Amino acid sequence: MRLIVAIALALFCAPLLCAQEPAEISVPEFHSASFSGSVSAFAATPADIVLTGKQSGSRRGRLWIRNVGAGLLIAGEVQGGPPDFPRDQNSLFSKDHVEIWLAAGADPIFPPIGWGNQFGQTQLPNGAASCANPDSEQGSSMFEANSPKARRECREWVARQETYRRYFRRLFLRQWIVAPGYAVESFATPAYQEIASRFTGLYDGSIEDEAPETLQPRGAPKSWFSPSPHGYTFEVLIPYTSFPPLPSLEVSDLRLMVGVFRASAVNAKSGAVPSSSSPRGEPDAASFNHLALDPPRVFHMTPCDLPLGGRDLYGTSRDAWFIPRSDAPDTFQSDAFLVVNEAGGNWYDPMGLSPIVHPVHDFWAAAGPDEWVCGPQLTHTKNGHSTTFGDWIESDGLATRHLPSGDLLVKSGPLVDMVSQFGTGECGNCSYTSLEIFRITPDEKIDRMLKLGDKLMGIAPFPVAEDFTVAPDWSQVTDFQEQVDDNGNP
Repeated sequence: MRLIVAIALALFCAPLLCAQEPAEISVPEFHSASFSGSVSAFAATPADIVLTGKQSGSRRGRLWIRNVGAGLLIAGEVQGGPPDFPRDQNSLFSKDHVEIWLAAGADPIFPPIGWGNQFGQTQLPNGAASCANPDSEQGSSMFEANSPKARRECREWVARQETYRRYFRRLFLRQWIVAPGYAVESFATPAYQEIASRFTGLYDGSIEDEAPETLQPRGAPKSWFSPSPHGYTFEVLIPYTSFPPLPSLEVSDLRLMVGVFRASAVNAKSGAVPSSSSPRGEPDAASFNHLALDPPRVFHMTPCDLPLGGRDLYGTSRDAWFIPRSDAPDTFQSDAFLVVNEAGGNWYDPMGLSPIVHPVHDFWAAAGPDEWVCGPQLTHTKNGHSTTFGDWIESDGLATRHLPSGDLLVKSGPLVDMVSQFGTGECGNCSYTSLEIFRITPDEKIDRMLKLGDKLMGIAPFPVAEDFTVAPDWSQVTDFQEQVDDNGNP
């Protein structure tokens, strides 16, 4: 049986090294043209983590942690004789290897178990005990838990969510098993596979009933190993693009745990790399070493420096998480996600998954040298100064045009979308069209100059089709509508 490595705890597995106790470690920047597995660049400086064995025969060593711009570098010197590294992936766990756990500095906060529909959200703050008295924005008549059958089905649904949440929470942590030629993520990946196979595609009419691909582990650390007189040395580079989800664009606080396993005849009995098919006890990230990047690694969502946040299906602004999609300093991330309960049209009874990932997408258009317009909340940035307005725009058709007066015109649309994201209400499944033009003055005042669009209901007085044309100089906008009379004639 494979056991989880935990820093500062007695371990009942192959002899290994672990950090003595959680501590805050200041992580400086370090720039190197190449990596080879050597620790000669660090050996003259005090180690950030001293590794001590908990059992007879355990190895000892030292670790240095650095921010190298493209990711987090872990350099290690391991003592205790020549290593017996795995020759294939099946022997990865039974031979010498390095195990690395990484998490953000803060744990994710999930909403209480619940679900939503077009009228609002229902939460069960005390789990199954709340089935008889849910906290609902929909009104008590929307969810009837008066019958034994309804309460039983509610409790069964809650139990399913509790199992699902144990997998979902694992997606916010990464564990890599690293050896020469191998770097295998073995904690979040099996959890994602379980979610994809057991918890998706179950509810018709859901908004986002699919596996949370945003949280699927991507990429892998790069590693270099080198022999040394008393054991071996290594360098492991974890790219920022392989990081677990992060709650801040200013990345400073991280939690890290490193263990070094020694080959063991006892551990060799386990054979192939295990893949967990059921949740196991999560490691306590609070016991990890606390890393403080100094200076922080700063990412940007847009050139307007929009904050890391977004709106849910009900229009409520919430804090977001993100995983860097690029480690290049001049790249904007644009994509993030919220953690919210799932919702669907006419979901009056417990349904869906709790919680899910709700995507956030920021976008922008250049308006001139060092000048941009960003969304979805309309923001204008010029010469490093940003102004955010109360209007919300779409990426479809986003364009800008300067007037001789110095005013800036911003066009959002034309676009076509659904009247209701839930597909409910009067013509909720109908499409609607939209075209808006705003004017931003040099002193950052804004006016909506034009707003066109309508529901495409197919009955008078609403059009069955609509199209727009905008003159090249924006001096004229034409709205074409096709309508029918009460008899359906054009």
